[in-house]
Amino acid sequence: MPDGRRVLVLDPTWPLDWAAEDLREAGVTIERAERPEGEDVVGLLVCPDVAVGAAELERLPRLEAVATNSTGFDNLDVEALAAAGVWCSNVAGYCTDEVAEHTVALVLALLRGVVELDDRVRAGEWDVLAQPPRRVAGAVLGVAGFGRIGQAVASRAHALGMVVVAYDPLVPAAAARAAGAEHVASLPELLARSDCVTLHLPLSRETEGLVDAAALAAMRPGAYLVNCARAGLVDQDALGEALASGHLGGAALDVLPVEPPPPGEPALGWPRTILNPHAAWYSAEAYELAYRLAARDLALALTGGEPAGALARPAR
Repeated sequence: MPDGRRVLVLDPTWPLDWAAEDLREAGVTIERAERPEGEDVVGLLVCPDVAVGAAELERLPRLEAVATNSTGFDNLDVEALAAAGVWCSNVAGYCTDEVAEHTVALVLALLRGVVELDDRVRAGEWDVLAQPPRRVAGAVLGVAGFGRIGQAVASRAHALGMVVVAYDPLVPAAAARAAGAEHVASLPELLARSDCVTLHLPLSRETEGLVDAAALAAMRPGAYLVNCARAGLVDQDALGEALASGHLGGAALDVLPVEPPPPGEPALGWPRTILNPHAAWYSAEAYELAYRLAARDLALALTGGEPAGALARPAR
């Protein structure tokens, strides 16, 4: 039976019956909420839109654990939570295949002009040279960020005959070679060599706005950019200018600064751009795993265990 401790579910799409099942052994009451607060709240189940840090901790004196149902965890202040003795965890790996496959699909759509040519046919044109398809085999794909997803993208691109170069200061060159990629020493080198660049970096203070005007200028004329990671990695104004000037051949974005985008979102009017509704992670299988793994990690933390996706070991 619940012991007076509550877990708040701060995600309107989270199936409460799944949360109840996965947290049954923790002996807690589960409630959906819009705001993280409460003196008897010991756990939070959150989505990437919900921030949890020092300000929220002031309203949560008994908080023991937070679990986000995403791979990215820029919504969590890991240091502040750990210092307060709170476990926090993410669900890395639940959608690796989905994001890698979606990324490669966008890369192929850009190189082959699939979406642009479709638009032109529907507008009454019948001209392959309006957006000339490029050969995929032999094209250089630059993978910025070479964790699970970056490596999965690289292995798939390599199988298609692409030349893959990878940049990640935290990943050894041997890991790149194992995935069929060449490890390069710097982001500018990767940008200068690539026909298409795909981003798979976490969003942090160090990476926010990493792809700025200078980085975009360093890319090959006519090159493409794919972002299935976080919108904050890219200077959106600079990207719009690079597309409008024709310096970039196009872009495919699965993430935007505000989701869903308001009517005035500039990206809605950019040329040669593919926009998806943050869909790269999704499959029916990944959807269930995202919620189940997060709740199971929260249950572990609340029953004295260590979450599988723990981001830091908190001070006890």
